[in-house]
Amino acid sequence: MSESIRAIRSSSNERLNIIEASARVLRDRGLIHRTLEDMSLDGRIITLDGRQLVNFGSCSYLGLETDARLKAGACDAVMRYGTQFASSRAYVSVPLYAEFQALLSKMVGDLPLLIAPTTSLGHMAAIPVLVGDRDAVLYDVQVHSSVQAVLPTLVQRGIPCEPVRHNRLDKLEERVKKLSAKHDRVFYLCDGVYSMHGDAVDVDALFELLDRQPALFAYVDDAHGVGWAGRHGAGIVLGTRGIHERMLVTLGLAKSFASCGAAIVVPSAELATRIFTCGSTMIFSGPLQPAQLGAGIASAKIHLSHELEPLKAKLMRHIDVFDRAADAERLTTHSPVPTPIRFVEVGTEESAMLVVEGLKDCGYFVNVAVFPAVARGRAGVRLMLNAHQTERDILGLVSSLATLVTREPESQRRPIQRPVSAA
Repeated sequence: MSESIRAIRSSSNERLNIIEASARVLRDRGLIHRTLEDMSLDGRIITLDGRQLVNFGSCSYLGLETDARLKAGACDAVMRYGTQFASSRAYVSVPLYAEFQALLSKMVGDLPLLIAPTTSLGHMAAIPVLVGDRDAVLYDVQVHSSVQAVLPTLVQRGIPCEPVRHNRLDKLEERVKKLSAKHDRVFYLCDGVYSMHGDAVDVDALFELLDRQPALFAYVDDAHGVGWAGRHGAGIVLGTRGIHERMLVTLGLAKSFASCGAAIVVPSAELATRIFTCGSTMIFSGPLQPAQLGAGIASAKIHLSHELEPLKAKLMRHIDVFDRAADAERLTTHSPVPTPIRFVEVGTEESAMLVVEGLKDCGYFVNVAVFPAVARGRAGVRLMLNAHQTERDILGLVSSLATLVTREPESQRRPIQRPVSAA
């Protein structure tokens, strides 16, 4: 065994040990791997340890998971097609797929797309097909883990994969200029809305960069931008600018969309066919099941209707209420743009756990964020705003959060700074 392989395995084992040790502490304190005690859910309240908590841990930003039409769509699909259709889509699909795909295509401006079983499996299908052996890959250091999980597959093929500082399109352009001298294309992998801190890619600047650098191809995971952002809820990229001829956008359908799976939106029908035909997880993974397809169809119809804008407006009001209250309490979030994800940095892992435990005592459920989800010493509180919550819920959360963060010893907290904006 070569020294390089030994080093990789040693590094991998060390990382797993760190994650396992961290998870053990969080689990022992009741902060992760929990099971709800509720027999039914209304979207707003969950029960843990016999205590009702306002849920700020859900990514169902528009609250559609409790909509009667999505439930009816799921039930009707099961009654017509059964609880499952156990066949690879490489051979045959239920008719619901064609209907769902047509509605999603209309949502994104009649662009070609294909449906993947999950966002992660969508990345595994698309990226290895997109990236050629003479290409290079750059990725934002904070791009979602499901995107980074594909990188070892590319590295095994000898494709160089390098990180780029978060949201620094100026640094990206520098590397593209150098790499394009030796490689046919340079792929940039990024998120539309970043899942931990809630900040977003500068869409206009990215389009301008694509126009300046003909070797650049952008791959955007906009799982957290779907539903609440853009025309028909098509996300912060497709819903505002459409698609660039050298761009692929993946839309996650298991968050704000309140269904399951992912839509891989591409600039040409030929590319969609190539990914569907050659993408490994399109061939060897199971399909979306009838209930998921039925719910997705119902959700797509809402996104294409006049009902979507009031839902989006309600969520934007909630974001504004939170941001104004947080500013008044001098709480700094990491995102300078209004997205449903808010992150308040606390400092040490212990400090963050104490704050999250304190919020639970106050009646609020939020996510604790520690290494490796965030950098060491930059732990904090990750919370999601959605349509189920009330303004009173939000104001109460902010008040409690401000009190708890202030209680932490100054020596245990690091100054909270906004990330460097994109060029």
